[in-house]
Amino acid sequence: MAFNAPFWSPSQASAILFDWDGVIADTRLDFSDIRNKYYGERRAMLLEDACTLAPGRREALMRDLEELEVAGARNATPVPGIDKIMEWLESARIPWAVVSRNCGKSILTAAETIGMKLPSVLLSRDDFSPVKPDPRALREACRRIGVSPSQSLLIGDYIYDMMGARRAGMRGVLVRAARGDGWGEWLECGYSDMRELYDELLDPTDMIPWEYQDTAERYGADFLKRVHRLFLPLPRHPRPTLDAGAARAASLGVGGFHIGDEIFTPHMWKENPSLDIACVGLSLRETIARFIRDRWPFASVARGGESERCPPSDAGSLPEFLSGFAGL
Repeated sequence: MAFNAPFWSPSQASAILFDWDGVIADTRLDFSDIRNKYYGERRAMLLEDACTLAPGRREALMRDLEELEVAGARNATPVPGIDKIMEWLESARIPWAVVSRNCGKSILTAAETIGMKLPSVLLSRDDFSPVKPDPRALREACRRIGVSPSQSLLIGDYIYDMMGARRAGMRGVLVRAARGDGWGEWLECGYSDMRELYDELLDPTDMIPWEYQDTAERYGADFLKRVHRLFLPLPRHPRPTLDAGAARAASLGVGGFHIGDEIFTPHMWKENPSLDIACVGLSLRETIARFIRDRWPFASVARGGESERCPPSDAGSLPEFLSGFAGL
């Protein structure tokens, strides 16, 4: 089943990245003793906060982590339903990768234990640093696969996975985990287990992407659907600023923008400081395109001039303007 933007489904991903432990292999790791040993009552991230330890303690921490992870890997079991997900990936010819905070030895050991053939792209903490939720490992995996992050999906079971996906500009799906406080705003959707996700892949339903969920909740899915069909002309000298106007319109679901090809000058950057300073000297169209596609991947920017129907300078009037523009 195919969906037209702005609707989306996990089945539309051009590549899928998986966390390892708890998503493909279940090793039932418990890091509480290690956390207490090295950090006491401090709420610390095991890997990221290792830099706060003395060198000897840091090395001991990494040894203890590897020992725990490898021991768990020797008794690993496949996550229920992952075999069906892998069959679907193969039949759909969708490339996949593993990006994990675990050590490489534990992943290799667990894969052998459960009889899982690993993908060609595998990034453990030994292969790439920094690890999730830093987005760079996820972006590197996408680069190696040859698919942009905006076309990719990360499947994980913890908040770090969802943070990493959001920071990398990817879709994020949570499986096998109850949503903790504040988790919901990080992900596209969640599933109770891999079998439920598999059912979604076989019989997909149209979903509203993360970046448009607030708009749909406030103004309705029909508003979003119609507004997304629009190509909105952007004025050369908007009020208050071009970046603010484009961001507001894109967040409301506008699917495309027209703008001229004049040069993005240093003076224009000073008036629109959230635009990428590296674009100074490039066309304004390319500058706005970069600004939009990193944040709203379903929107596009095309060449075009000004129009009498440019959006109002008052951001509060934009929903009413778009309703009229879309014939609502």
